[in-house]
Amino acid sequence: MNTMLLHDFAYVPVSAERVCSRILAEDGMWLALLADAAVSEAETLHLRIGPVGAVPMLGKTVKLEVGEPLKRDEVTVVPLAWRATATPGLFPVMSADLEIAPLDAELTQLTLRGRYEPPLGAVGRRLDRLLMHRVAEASVRAFLGRLVATLSAAETARL
Repeated sequence: MNTMLLHDFAYVPVSAERVCSRILAEDGMWLALLADAAVSEAETLHLRIGPVGAVPMLGKTVKLEVGEPLKRDEVTVVPLAWRATATPGLFPVMSADLEIAPLDAELTQLTLRGRYEPPLGAVGRRLDRLLMHRVAEASVRAFLGRLVATLSAAETARL
């Protein structure tokens, strides 16, 4: 099995209800604040995925798709998928779930669980082990960091 798994989480000092309403507003258009370039469809945006301060060639512009959210008790799960817009055969398609879970009245945990298949067969798997998996982890961490900052700033502006 060649599936690679990613997992990261972050806390945002905002109620889970407010986080969900912000994330799910306008069919996922909340991502426009994080995007390099928005496209016309409400659930599809391009954004720069790459570790903060990374070598430019390691970052990649991707097409992000936001799926229908699922509610499980107090946890909301938002399916995400992103794929490279240029040279897609050189970069994996990542499928992920963004989980929004309340920890208390004003603290929410955001968890991103992702999976992808390294492209290019055995060579791609080796490159992934040597470098690209760390780039993918840093990308997920940077994405969550930008998301937390955006949600926190929106909450501060609301007050």
